[in-house]
Amino acid sequence: MKVKKAILKFNLEEELSLNYGHKLRGFFANKFEDLLFHHHKEDGSYRYAYPLIQYKIIKGMPTVIGLSEGAELVIKNFLDIDKLILEDKEYIQPEGRLEVLEEDLEVVEDLDMLKFKYKFYSPWMGLNQKNHKKYLREIKGSDQQKKRGFFKRILIGNILTFAKGVDWWVDGDIKVVPKLDSITINFKNKEMVGFVGEFYSNVSLPDNIGLGKATARGFGTIIKEELI
Repeated sequence: MKVKKAILKFNLEEELSLNYGHKLRGFFANKFEDLLFHHHKEDGSYRYAYPLIQYKIIKGMPTVIGLSEGAELVIKNFLDIDKLILEDKEYIQPEGRLEVLEEDLEVVEDLDMLKFKYKFYSPWMGLNQKNHKKYLREIKGSDQQKKRGFFKRILIGNILTFAKGVDWWVDGDIKVVPKLDSITINFKNKEMVGFVGEFYSNVSLPDNIGLGKATARGFGTIIKEELI
């Protein structure tokens, strides 16, 4: 299967830090009314499905990733951006560059080695309320084998959540080998557990998409490397 991906990058006169991702999201959420830009429904509830428009800072550049219907919206609206306001910073007529790709989604099962390596460019927030308690109680102080099994199950779930979001029926056995370290991150003024590192898989995913929680804000962004 193929999925359409739109990458909109703004080349500014300065490099921004990763924490400007949520400020970029705030700007687009305020400017555009479509649900996929901000995920807030008219009745006040929240769209909890995988975000098809994601906001990131990649190599210091504000970057918007659109997938599937989200890609179509980014393509349709990017010319309407005559200024960029990121909280305390304002950029008039920012230089924006749009790239549109068709990316392959597949599970490669006929190889002995895992074909793809993914590095987390930004911290991965893989723990929800339930597995956070399990992590603290059973996993945090355990051996590497038990940790890998724990993270493997969560990452496979993250991949399936992405697949559902882009209407991809995964036909095949997903394999994941994680190599992760825990860090403390500040999220909404709270200290939380995040993870950095990489994982290997037999699944081909689009470069620069997010996995886990808060992907619309730029967390869990993956950098893809094809090994063989």
